[in-house]
Amino acid sequence: MIILSAVLLLVDFYKCSSSCCAGRQSYNIHCSRLGSALFALLGVLFSGYSLIISSLGLSQGPYCRTETGWSYPFANTAGGYLVVYSSWSQCLEPGNVVEWNIILFSILIALSALQVIICIYKIIYDVMAMMCGTHKILAQPDPI
Repeated sequence: MIILSAVLLLVDFYKCSSSCCAGRQSYNIHCSRLGSALFALLGVLFSGYSLIISSLGLSQGPYCRTETGWSYPFANTAGGYLVVYSSWSQCLEPGNVVEWNIILFSILIALSALQVIICIYKIIYDVMAMMCGTHKILAQPDPI
């Protein structure tokens, strides 16, 4: 990912353009926006993956020691253990692992969802800027 970011920065710095944008420099189409939109799309994919994995981890529950040995005691509850606090005592070791698991995966879900929203906004912004261009409106003073 770092190599791709460096390539994008170099292309933008040296004003290189790809074949899809060749000859369009006179129309003020910014080709570096396409790379930015593609990186935002990668952000949506990777944060979506994190969102799915975190949701599955939260619904499955922690791996802990129970009376029968080390296992996933809440795997078949489909996340129902989240509201049945009395079932949390099934995990004997490590201490407070259920609370830790819930807090960790809840934070990961929230941050991944936020990243998906920001990346989708970035894609929309870059595509609109590529298609419509960026327009600056200068306020002209009224003649006296």
